[in-house]
Amino acid sequence: MSIYDNDAFGKILGDISVDAFFRDYWQKKPLIIRNAFDPKLVAGDQPLISPEELAGYSLEPDIESRLITNDLQWTLEHGPLDESVFSQVPESHWTLLVQSLDYFHPPLQQLIKSCDFIPRWRLDDVMVSYATNGGGVGPHLDKYDVFLIQGQGQRRWRVGHKDQLVVHFSPHPEIAQIEPFEADMDIIVNAGDMLYIPPNTPHWGESIDESICYSVGFRAPNIGSIIQTLLQTLIDNEQTDLDTLWQDGGKLSSRFSDGQLHSQLDGWAQDAIFKLFNKRDLLIAIGKQVTELKYPEAVEPIDDCEANELSELAFVKHCSLHPLARMAYFEDDLELLTFINGEYFQFPLALKPIIRALNLNQVIEPQNLRDTPKHPLREFFSCAFLLGALEIVA
Repeated sequence: MSIYDNDAFGKILGDISVDAFFRDYWQKKPLIIRNAFDPKLVAGDQPLISPEELAGYSLEPDIESRLITNDLQWTLEHGPLDESVFSQVPESHWTLLVQSLDYFHPPLQQLIKSCDFIPRWRLDDVMVSYATNGGGVGPHLDKYDVFLIQGQGQRRWRVGHKDQLVVHFSPHPEIAQIEPFEADMDIIVNAGDMLYIPPNTPHWGESIDESICYSVGFRAPNIGSIIQTLLQTLIDNEQTDLDTLWQDGGKLSSRFSDGQLHSQLDGWAQDAIFKLFNKRDLLIAIGKQVTELKYPEAVEPIDDCEANELSELAFVKHCSLHPLARMAYFEDDLELLTFINGEYFQFPLALKPIIRALNLNQVIEPQNLRDTPKHPLREFFSCAFLLGALEIVA
């Protein structure tokens, strides 16, 4: 078995059931789980990523990275970094953070698979930070849920409680922090330990000697992005009537000559906007937004011909969801509004067991397909392979 085999990572919640975790902790209060991961898998002779590999990614122009020092004062340098910078940093009190490495460093995708009890569309990315003694980003808040998994070394974490009253300040124009706070939890984490932090919960990590931390972050639907997606859909639809005009209909009189706007204008505009889209339009906008990939170019593209060949192969071989893929669905009447990597498709309800199994990280075998209608299944396979969402399992 490979050291990166998903079975080797086990169940990361320990003795806590998934339902108990969601009921008692998720978006409510922090949780420390000791030995959530085998230390040999995250910090052994073959770690998920080495400090040298991490530094190499920070030199890449297409990968987001930051170098933060907090020796005498706080400084921040955005990537791509120059290799010479690592010979100029102090011996301690600095950290290197590289974002979305699950898109570029495949071994880190095992961390995503270990979190398969959380819907895939809620996943944001895996950030990796390397820090020297005393290094960190200071006390701060995040808007999202995060699992902090300790790799090599140790870190001290001080954690408050959700929505705790804090004082915001910035020691640097691009570093948002909070004043030191009263911690409910003050702990040292070792390799394999995992700390869950809910949104808007103050936390402060400091490295003890050299250490690596893996941050698995989770996103939530953003209303602004959903509105943008919805508006773009309306604009792209040639049948959308965007030329509806206000009709006076006997509403004008001399009293409006002084510039006063008619009190019914807002109601007219609201009604006209609501008539532009229906519930299904909104469902489609939501589904497309929450399944968009952060780096779609990281998924290797294939052409229609190859997608069709892989689709046929899926009927006789095993296939599974690609670790980077985002796949979700809404049930609407007798149809599945299906979303794959930000694209929308419509399939019959009969495909629901297959899509559910894929999202649960199950391998689809030929015998699983016997009761599924072949034509829509073939179309689904073809679309999913074309978007890089499926892979044939050897």
